[in-house]
Amino acid sequence: MVKFKNTAISIFTVCIIALVSLAIIAYGRGYRFNFKQKTIGSTGLISATSDPIGASIFLDNKKVGATNTTITVKPGWYTISFVKEGYQTWEKYIRVQGEVVAQANGTLYPSNPSLSAITTSGVANPVLSPDGSKLAYVVPTIIETTNSAQMIQRAGIWVLDLVDKPLGLNRDAKQILKNETLDVSQALLSWSPDNKQLMVDVPTLQKTTASYLVDTDKLNDFAKPVYIKRDVINEWETLAKTKEIEKLSTLAPEFIAIATQSMSNISFSPDERNILYTATAAATIPEIITPPLIGTNPTNDVRDIKPYSIYTYDIKEDRNYLIGDATTLDLQWMPTSRHLITVSKDMIEAMDYDGTNRKTLYAGPFWDAFVAPWTSANKLVILTNLIPTASTLPNLYAINIR
Repeated sequence: MVKFKNTAISIFTVCIIALVSLAIIAYGRGYRFNFKQKTIGSTGLISATSDPIGASIFLDNKKVGATNTTITVKPGWYTISFVKEGYQTWEKYIRVQGEVVAQANGTLYPSNPSLSAITTSGVANPVLSPDGSKLAYVVPTIIETTNSAQMIQRAGIWVLDLVDKPLGLNRDAKQILKNETLDVSQALLSWSPDNKQLMVDVPTLQKTTASYLVDTDKLNDFAKPVYIKRDVINEWETLAKTKEIEKLSTLAPEFIAIATQSMSNISFSPDERNILYTATAAATIPEIITPPLIGTNPTNDVRDIKPYSIYTYDIKEDRNYLIGDATTLDLQWMPTSRHLITVSKDMIEAMDYDGTNRKTLYAGPFWDAFVAPWTSANKLVILTNLIPTASTLPNLYAINIR
C-alpha cells in the first residue's frame, strides 16, 4: 500500500511538472487565456526598440509602454509609433502573427539638431573615401589681408578620419600635402578603391589638367606625376569592379543574373546585408527563399522592377523594396546599414532602408549637395558658409543627429 502510494505521488508530481512546463512553454510562445471568452489562443509578440531608448510606444494611437520592451498582442496589423520629446516620431505598419516575434526597431532623429564647426580655415572640394571612413579636402591659399602665417601653412590637402576620438574633431585631421609642394588650391580629388591614394587633378595655365598621386596615410614630400591618367583610372575601375563581383558572387545565381542584366549603381550596405540599386530594365526577381520566411519586414515586397526606379534588396530576408524615382533621388547608405540618406536642394533627409520613415535631418544651405555620415552615424558632415560676410570660403560642419 505504501509502495503504491509513493508511486502515485511520483506520477502525480511528474504530471504536475509536465503541465507546468507545458504552460511555461505555451506562455513563452505567446498563448494566453482569455478570461472573458474563457478560451486559450495564440498571441504574437512585438520587440519594440528605439535609439535613443525610453520612447513612448503607441499601438493604433494607444500608449502601451516605453522602449525597449516586448509587447504581447493579438495577431493582426498594427500601426506602431515611437514618440519622444525633442525627437521626430517614428512610425510603421507592422504585422503580428501568432507565436512569432515582430521586430519594430526605430531610430529617432532630433527635431532641432545642433551644428558644430570642424574646420575654420576654409575648405574646398571635399570627397568621401569609398569605405566611408575618411574625408579628403583642400585648404586653399586665398590672398586676403586677414591671412596669417598659420593659415598659409595650413594650405594643402588634408584627410579627416570620420571617427569619434576624445581629443576633438579638429585634432583628427592630418595634412598629407602642403601647398608649398604643389599648389592645390583649385585641385579636384578622387580616391583609389582601396583608400590608400588620392588622384589630384590640378588645372594648368594652358587650360589643361595635370594629375598627381599622393598617399593618404602620411605627409607626402612630393606629389607623384601621372603621365597616362587613363591607365590609372582603368586600374582603379578594374579593382572596384572586381570587389563588386566578389560581393555579388556570394548571392544566389538567380539574383546574380538579374543584377548583371537589369541593375546599375549597385551599392552594398556596410554590413553587406542590403543592396541599393537602380533598375535599368524591366525584370522580375524570383523568390530565392522558399517558402518565404515568417516574421519578416511587412513593408510591401516588390518583385517586378521597372527602369529608372531605385530599390533595396534585403539579402537575408529575400525581400525587395521600392524606394523611388532615380531621376529625383540622390541616395547613399548610412553606417547603420539600416538607413539611407537622400539629398535635395537645401535639405538632407533620412529614411529606413525599405523607404519608410522619411525624416528631415537638416534644412538650410550647404555646398553642392555634399554630405558625409560619421562612421558612428551620430553626425553628418556638410560644407557650408554660415557667415558669408566674414569669409569667402565655406567650412566643414558636423550636424549632430543622435
